[in-house]
Amino acid sequence: MPQYRYKDLHGNQEEYVFIEDKSMFSKDNKGNWYPGFEFIDSRTVKAHPLIIDTLLLDAERLWTLEELVAAAST
Repeated sequence: MPQYRYKDLHGNQEEYVFIEDKSMFSKDNKGNWYPGFEFIDSRTVKAHPLIIDTLLLDAERLWTLEELVAAAST
């Protein structure tokens, strides 16, 4: 899952991390499905990509080690 953070933060305690998860959906009282999110802790949010797009207007993408290795091997 892709992860993002605000580009002006550099690993300090005030950093927010957003994790993109395409399977994040919620259901309302009428049974309709819509993009959802959940807080993993006070500074980490896991959300559907449609929500992430709105939250991350001024953010940078973080790459996992697995993604870097996969990109280097292609």
